[in-house]
Amino acid sequence: MIKVHVLGCWGAYPAPGEATAGYLLETPRYKVLIDCGSGVLAQLFRICPIEELSAVIITHHHHDHIADLGVFGYAVLLSRLTGQRTQQLPLYLPHSDSELMQELRREPLLQVETIDEHSQIDLAGMKITFAPTVHALYCLAIRFEIEGQVFVFSADSAYCEPLIRQAQNADLFICEASLFAEQTDIAQQAGHLTSEQCGL
Repeated sequence: MIKVHVLGCWGAYPAPGEATAGYLLETPRYKVLIDCGSGVLAQLFRICPIEELSAVIITHHHHDHIADLGVFGYAVLLSRLTGQRTQQLPLYLPHSDSELMQELRREPLLQVETIDEHSQIDLAGMKITFAPTVHALYCLAIRFEIEGQVFVFSADSAYCEPLIRQAQNADLFICEASLFAEQTDIAQQAGHLTSEQCGL
């Protein structure tokens, strides 16, 4: 059974006490963190400590999707130093030459892997594939296939065919909608979806 915890759903910046993009995908065998925006780490720790995570997947490098990734690295460091976690934690994300990426790569407990739309991940039976979205930065929609069930996360995107194909026959599709129905032109330029487009 797939369970998805919404850790944060705000765009740009979070409301008081809440968080920007972050989701925890939970099955009886796995716990996968999807995006790590501002405030996400505090919400994650209400449900799942670092030592229970199976993997982390980041869709793109905008701050509202990675703002807590630096402090996440500190949490992994302390988990290693205290012996709470000894097994490497896979961290999958698109390429970046940022200082943050270099810092994360220096943490021996993090297995940092670069992904793109051609990547496929198999977490001992959980198949994970990606599709490119239309956004200001390179961004990936994610499809999880687990024991006959399908969960898809759109990440940030304008309306586009790769996203439509990625979401096909999903049992659960979490799709962002940053703009109102009458703002189609703005949405396309900004790389986001309108409320109406999400329902198509």
